[in-house]
Amino acid sequence: MTGLLAVITTPIERRYPSLRPLLSVAALAAALCLATTGHAQDTVDPGMLSLTEAQLRVDDLDRELNGLTGEREVLAKELDQYKRTLAILQRDDTPPEQSSNPAVRTLALEMVSIRERLISVTEREVTLLQEQITLARQMAAVAPAIEVANADQTTGQTNEADSGIEGKPLRTNNRYYSIERESENVKRLHALLASYYAELQESARTLPSKEELENRAISQRDAERLARIPFSADKVRLNGAEGSTAFSQITRRLSDPNIPESRRDMAPICAIKTRLFGSLIASETRSLKPVGKNHFVARLRLQPGDTTLRIMDDRWEIQLPEHANASEYLVTLYNPPGATPELHLFAVDDLLAEADPHIPAWLPAELNIASRAG
Repeated sequence: MTGLLAVITTPIERRYPSLRPLLSVAALAAALCLATTGHAQDTVDPGMLSLTEAQLRVDDLDRELNGLTGEREVLAKELDQYKRTLAILQRDDTPPEQSSNPAVRTLALEMVSIRERLISVTEREVTLLQEQITLARQMAAVAPAIEVANADQTTGQTNEADSGIEGKPLRTNNRYYSIERESENVKRLHALLASYYAELQESARTLPSKEELENRAISQRDAERLARIPFSADKVRLNGAEGSTAFSQITRRLSDPNIPESRRDMAPICAIKTRLFGSLIASETRSLKPVGKNHFVARLRLQPGDTTLRIMDDRWEIQLPEHANASEYLVTLYNPPGATPELHLFAVDDLLAEADPHIPAWLPAELNIASRAG
């Protein structure tokens, strides 16, 4: 550093000898300034950098949280408006998802969408608040050490300067004082989330998912070509072509907006008993899978002989050839409120043997029936 100053001042001294004393003083002052600056850089507390970064991050969190809070409040008001509209349209205690009024069911679907968005926004809000609390605690822990370092570096300065520094408290103190309030906000948002989840879960017991709605639409296009095939609703055991038609009828009902949805968490139990030559050879119970709008399906393995299917107070008799082998069958049940239940049974092999069967996309995957778009 001394050599550098010499290089700068020497040519000036040669040209202007009378300035030599002033240049010596200036060089000394510059050397002291550089030395002080270099020492200050060498002794910077690395915690100060962390604090600065944390403060910047807190500012970013504040901006994002303000946006999320505003969005959540708008969605909550929108949801309340839907609820008030439903209260006007609803004429009985039937859940809106099961209402016979298409407008009510449409509102119920919209409310599900709003709740899903509310959950997404609120979860993000909780995550950011928790991060904010963590940063505030870290900043509060670092602040005392930085204040001590600042006090050491300002030793020798005037009392007025010291007073000026003390008059600017670190933002960490303000953040630290808000930790309790932020924690209360987190608890409140968790309570909101629990409420939204409970309402969403209740709707999910009745309303189909987006994927199921898409599968119904795919199946509907394929079912349209089977609309004119003769079919008897009273016939229990069907051949492959009739089974394809039975599926197409279910598809049309599932796609009909005028037919209300039904609860999807209630699976009827089917008791199955098979007798061969008067002896009981098989007895079991199976639950049928709900697919929506009071329709249920199952895949069963039935033995030859006389089989009785019993669901609650209803029973159906099926006779399978005594010389046949045990086979896989599909069972469909349509059980609308206040009407006679409709049950059909047909062999999986017979259905798949058809040249172009209707195998709907809405069939549950556990039935293990290859589906295809119509």
